[in-house]
Amino acid sequence: MRWPRGTRCAAALASCSLTIAGYVAAQSVSPPIAEYQERARSSFQLQNSSIFPITVVLELRGFTITEGGEVVDLPLDTNRIHVRLSEMSFRIPPRGTRRVFYEATGDSLPVWFNILSAMTGVKTESGLNVRILLPHVVYLNQKESLKKNEVTVRALQFDPVTKKARLQLENLGPNLGRVLQVRVGNGQEMGPSGGGFPLLPRSRRWTELAWDGANPLTRVTMKFARFSIDTVVTAAPPLARDPAPSTPRP
Repeated sequence: MRWPRGTRCAAALASCSLTIAGYVAAQSVSPPIAEYQERARSSFQLQNSSIFPITVVLELRGFTITEGGEVVDLPLDTNRIHVRLSEMSFRIPPRGTRRVFYEATGDSLPVWFNILSAMTGVKTESGLNVRILLPHVVYLNQKESLKKNEVTVRALQFDPVTKKARLQLENLGPNLGRVLQVRVGNGQEMGPSGGGFPLLPRSRRWTELAWDGANPLTRVTMKFARFSIDTVVTAAPPLARDPAPSTPRP
């Protein structure tokens, strides 16, 4: 998942040294992702498991998701999305927690946004100050669910060297949906299931799956909240110009 402009949460943490990563692991947000229908009246919890007090400043941000699964940070569209937080900044003592309450609505649905927690005050063993960015991602779904006829498989590619299959899905409709499970296989066997991910309205999305079966890929199965898809597809060799998918993220 890619978060440009300082919000590269997962990517930034992964790039830290092992020393810093140990301190990063001491900070967490729960839940990291939340979904609601039409509006939200909810909360999330921040935990500081370190021996240092930390200062937290909250920021509301928008985002979009590319075909490859990268999350691109954007300003919050305050003309459409309205969010009220119980507080914008506070301190969490060592070994402490803090619960933040919020309300969110959208003038038109679906909408999605990120409540970003910027944490300062954590120090490494060498005395280096670390700034930690943790997102709480919120989706406000429309009342009408994604329909089966709004989802189609656009491409299925297989690389025999890496034993990886790449699947491109498209959401043809105006409704936000979430792929709960996706698998590829043939008439006799199916590969391991891939993780879930959101399928934004009128957008395409690549996902990558393992396949080490002896026979060619001919089948794709997907599970959504209200329906499943089981379809026959012929796999093609991968094309270099296609965007490389990242690990599916919420």
